[in-house]
Amino acid sequence: MTNLREPHDPVDDWLARRWSLLKVGPRRSLLIYATGAVLGLLLAGFALFTAKGTTVRTFPPEDVALVNGRQILRADFRTQTQIEAGVPFDQTTQAQRRKVLDEMLDEELLVQRGLEVDLAATDPDVRSAMVAGVDLQVDADVISQQPTQAELVDYYNRHIDKYSSDGVMRVIDLAMPIGTGKIEDAVARAGQASGELSHGAPLQAVEAKYSLKDSGRIDPGDNFDFAVKAKLGPDIYNAVKDLKPGQASAPVKQPDGLHVVLVTKRIASVKLDFAKAQDEVWQDYKKDARDANERANLKYLKSRADIVLAPEFRK
Repeated sequence: MTNLREPHDPVDDWLARRWSLLKVGPRRSLLIYATGAVLGLLLAGFALFTAKGTTVRTFPPEDVALVNGRQILRADFRTQTQIEAGVPFDQTTQAQRRKVLDEMLDEELLVQRGLEVDLAATDPDVRSAMVAGVDLQVDADVISQQPTQAELVDYYNRHIDKYSSDGVMRVIDLAMPIGTGKIEDAVARAGQASGELSHGAPLQAVEAKYSLKDSGRIDPGDNFDFAVKAKLGPDIYNAVKDLKPGQASAPVKQPDGLHVVLVTKRIASVKLDFAKAQDEVWQDYKKDARDANERANLKYLKSRADIVLAPEFRK
């Protein structure tokens, strides 16, 4: 009996081959995992070396140089070149530009080194410059904004006592020693001397009669009110500020004795109206606004800081 074979089917052969390919054995699993890992590393390396700031990336058009990844902007470079050359940038030579670029590179390297060694922690000049820089950054909005006329007038009205012309006076400061007697007797004698001077008695005669002598604390010429206050002290200044020429002050007790001050000239301080004081008002307004900004910034910084004081300052 003849053994008959079934006819050969190409479709069955194709399906069989595909099925064998789909079967995953241990060797094929390792191959697939290895291939995936290599592809992952390649993709990660591509992303890393094409990221912003890497050397293989196209050089940023807004920069003229990168120093350890930190930018030197073209705008800053152009400005610095124009300042040093004294001509528009387009008229500068390549040598001038290269010189400025080298200077900016050196500066950036030194700045980075200063940050690296924490120079601000040891150099008071650097600390002062950093403080000034931070304050300037905080004050940028205040500096750029211009107060309105109404705001300035309001500020003037709230601080009107500050705005007056400088008073001028010419005085003779006479000192009388207290001596060994009673202080009340010395004060009485000084009061008598003051009264005689205020009534026009000759200065030399009163000096001789009551043992008065010029203290030498103040020049005999014209002095602004603030100079009189600084040289003679607030007590004596308050005793003479409202006197008129020819009047003498009541006795004022000082460490070196009793003082009687004769006023020979007086130009009183006069309040300035807003029109005359406007420039000073503007400066004071901006200064107060900056001070308020800086205080607010320090308050905010302190609120986020961890500050630990020595035991004696913790109360």
